Amino acid sequence: MARPRAQSGTEGPKEPHAVSLKVLRLSRPSLSYQYPLPAANTKISPRASLSYPSATADNQFILTPNLTLPPAFGSAYVGETFACTLSANNELPEDESWRVVTSVRIVAEMQTPSQVASLDLEPADDRAQAEGLEKGQSVQKIVRFDLKEEGNHILAVSVSYTETLMGNDAQAASGRVRSFRKLYQFVAQPCLSVRTKASELPPFEIENKSLGPYGKTGLVRFVLEAQLENVGEGPVVVERTKLNPKPPFKSQTLNWDYRDTEATDTQQPSLNPRDILQVAFLVEQEENQTDGLEALQKDLKRDGRAILGQLSIEWRGSMGDKGFLTTGNLLTRKRAHV
Repeated sequence: MARPRAQSGTEGPKEPHAVSLKVLRLSRPSLSYQYPLPAANTKISPRASLSYPSATADNQFILTPNLTLPPAFGSAYVGETFACTLSANNELPEDESWRVVTSVRIVAEMQTPSQVASLDLEPADDRAQAEGLEKGQSVQKIVRFDLKEEGNHILAVSVSYTETLMGNDAQAASGRVRSFRKLYQFVAQPCLSVRTKASELPPFEIENKSLGPYGKTGLVRFVLEAQLENVGEGPVVVERTKLNPKPPFKSQTLNWDYRDTEATDTQQPSLNPRDILQVAFLVEQEENQTDGLEALQKDLKRDGRAILGQLSIEWRGSMGDKGFLTTGNLLTRKRAHV
């Protein structure tokens, strides 16, 4: 997990807590690397330089069939789901019998650049909280949060528990509720950068004059182009790009899924870091569609621009991590004459 940004407690630094908090980010493992030595007339076997020698694997290939756990926090990208495990551990010494920890409770929230959101924690070990937390045991919960904004994020975790003091007769003599709070800061950065451009096409002629946005017979048409650039640190596979049109528009993809938008055997484009993918959509005003027509006419008359819709993009990372991004409303260029 990221380095704690700050720590605070309601009781101040009076004495150590009987419960500690460990936070670990949950992410997929990666393939292990090996660096084989070139074959040479030496007594040293080339396999001596391999991390995991195997008789069934290609010992000259840099990737091994073994998986490696993430060595550090890594990068957090907008569009992905941030996940971590919160572990409250009973740190009382084994030979200490005059204190007992019960009613351990964990509460977490995520502070984003625009809001503070309470987080759902699962799974919860209610039995351990009710009956007490034995020495060396822990209460673990998992946090998941969809990253939708760039910038600093702060995971705030509060832990509360009851510390009971036992008497000589093994009965509870007194008790108190203790709590502490820790803050963990990380930065969410973009994985895909999106740049768009809308070009107007000649209008489509119709007979019904009332449906033209300018009081004419032509239905407006546009081509929306978008450049998707991988600004992350690893390769991604673009699974789907979809334009969600705003009425009265309809859209048609002009990309690799042109013939069948639900096809699963279509070769999906992959992007290495700094690679750019060009996608395009045909956006047409739908005939006999009155929903949104009045708003379109007002927008074109007011500033000569129309709202086409929102672009949705789905991708996966090199180890299958899912990513999802939806842009804001995409506008056309301002017309010189309306």
